[in-house]
Amino acid sequence: MEHEIEEKYQIGQPASWIDLTSDEELLSRIVETDFSQQQYDDGRDFCYFLKKVQYTDDTQNAEYNLMAYSIQQPGTLDFASVNEYVLYPAEHIVFHRISVLRDGQLIDKLPDTRFKVLDHENQSVDGVINSSKKVNVSIKDVRLYDIIIVEDTRVLTFTDKDFLRKACFKYIWFSPDVYWGYGSYSFDLINKRSQPMVYKKLYFRDTMGELMPVEQGQIAAGETFSLRFENYLNAVDVNREVFPFIDFATDQSYEQLMELVYPHYEAALKTKSLQDYATDLVAKLDALGDDIEGKIQLAIEYVQNNVRYIYNEEEMHGHKPQDPWVTYEFKQGDCKAKTVLLKTALAYLGVESEIVLVNYNADFYLRQYLPSLFNFNHVILKVLNNGEEHFVDATYRDEYGTLENRSFISFLNYLSLNPTSTIQQREGYKYPNFAIFDDVLFDVTNDVGKLSIKTTYRYSRANAMRRYFKNTNKKAVVDNTNNFVFGCLDLVDNELSNDKREIFKDANVQIVSDDKINNVFVTEYTTIINNPYYITGNGRKYLKYYDSAVVKQQLRDYVQKDVSFWQSFDSEKYRVTIRCDKPIEQHDETTNKQMNVDYELFKYSLKKKVNKFEAVADIEFIPLSNVEVAVADIPSLREKYSGVGKSAYGLGVAIAKPSFLDSLKSWFNK
Repeated sequence: MEHEIEEKYQIGQPASWIDLTSDEELLSRIVETDFSQQQYDDGRDFCYFLKKVQYTDDTQNAEYNLMAYSIQQPGTLDFASVNEYVLYPAEHIVFHRISVLRDGQLIDKLPDTRFKVLDHENQSVDGVINSSKKVNVSIKDVRLYDIIIVEDTRVLTFTDKDFLRKACFKYIWFSPDVYWGYGSYSFDLINKRSQPMVYKKLYFRDTMGELMPVEQGQIAAGETFSLRFENYLNAVDVNREVFPFIDFATDQSYEQLMELVYPHYEAALKTKSLQDYATDLVAKLDALGDDIEGKIQLAIEYVQNNVRYIYNEEEMHGHKPQDPWVTYEFKQGDCKAKTVLLKTALAYLGVESEIVLVNYNADFYLRQYLPSLFNFNHVILKVLNNGEEHFVDATYRDEYGTLENRSFISFLNYLSLNPTSTIQQREGYKYPNFAIFDDVLFDVTNDVGKLSIKTTYRYSRANAMRRYFKNTNKKAVVDNTNNFVFGCLDLVDNELSNDKREIFKDANVQIVSDDKINNVFVTEYTTIINNPYYITGNGRKYLKYYDSAVVKQQLRDYVQKDVSFWQSFDSEKYRVTIRCDKPIEQHDETTNKQMNVDYELFKYSLKKKVNKFEAVADIEFIPLSNVEVAVADIPSLREKYSGVGKSAYGLGVAIAKPSFLDSLKSWFNK
């Protein structure tokens, strides 16, 4: 334990590349000003100064912080008293100073600080291997209205596993937290590497809040990049704007970076042939004869479902993939290992594929970042078959269907692993079939409604519904569907509406069919509803079925000023039939509302047929999916979707007012 503690944290002086700050200098910089008082008046704490230094050379990366801030709020007291630092296996932290300024006296709190080194490992059973440690720092007797000073350096020393960190530097500076007001803020990046690096400043704004042009520059070996702010408040609108950031990276192109990692993948792919180590898999593939689509499906599903996915955070950026025969023998591996094995299996079938790097979460920024392999955090496979490109994630599970019927993975940017690679972008995508088709029949006789919804799911929707039915209690499935249908029918809330089982009698959901080859999953919901009408204040009766999922609310609420809108919707089809033993008002505006939108980003049609006792609505939504919609084009797209939201996403029929003769007949029948 003592050895472990010494490894993960130390108490000592800052490194030689830091200009030392004396106690006297600290005290001279902790002074109250009109600016600091304004922060207190606004109910926030104040940071008197924050000094950050990022240092890098060919043996280590290090980050130095010196900060003095007030403790005016109870939440800040909690943060100041107990903190944790998560450290990589090759990383340690050095504490130089922990002090408080109380009633004008500077008190050294290092003797009152308790350090604990804890395992940061709680997901290994789920396949996430994280060898990091965390240092828990607890400072005794920190009080409200103290000013706390913390000075430390995190050091990451490169090991043999860090060949990529040795060769490439990557760091992103983000503008400071919007909570704090800063008396002074300084940032320095010291480049002591043997190679130059470049920087790129993005999303900085002028005093009017307008975006400034992107600024780029170079930091030669031995030089320092610096930022300085005085009396600083970060003015970024966190709900609408991107935090200003600066991307720093070694001055290399993607082609140069490929020279570092491509040979490792190439070597793994050439170790052994599939026949040498996967005889049972080869036999299963051969047994399918000339069914190449079935063979591709078998290979994908074998790797996805039979090889356990293990995410090893320590080695994620190493880009030295495990040999495929090792992955096959041990039946486990990370995304690199599983993807290499799948590529090997497809190569045996004569199917062309290539390994690609992606980052689903930072997809929008990949084209804006400087070239770096650290921009990516995941490896998948691009498969070329029958002239079409398909992207397959070998880490997925419980996915089914031939290649063209599998889940579509939505992302834009990727980097292929080949010697001449650079960032590539995918084209927009249109589903070859409808991902969902709801066939709704609402039949009302003698004021009792019989409702059936037969739903056909394809692609990712089929896979998701299989998992849903497998993992969800049958009663919960029925209850969830009841809640959804309650909204579609626009039923009026009453004392029974909290328990939908009292409204929807004999409700049932069943699986009609499950085709795992074509990836088609069909379900049917049936129920009986007493008093199914929507009744207005003046007594008019309506029967309705409006599925609000058809309306894309994401765009209505989208207010981001800097980031394009990512459109990745499924193709959808709905047929809604309403039958009634009472005559339908055939000239009602709502009943007859139709729509046809032929827009470059989506096509939408609502067609209706209405007669005396039946109305049918056919709805088709065919979007151009997997596309970025520029900020300037969002208002036009929002307007088009808004039109769909104005009663054009379902069917509502008005029941005709009874004639005098009908009323007379009704009175005599009582």
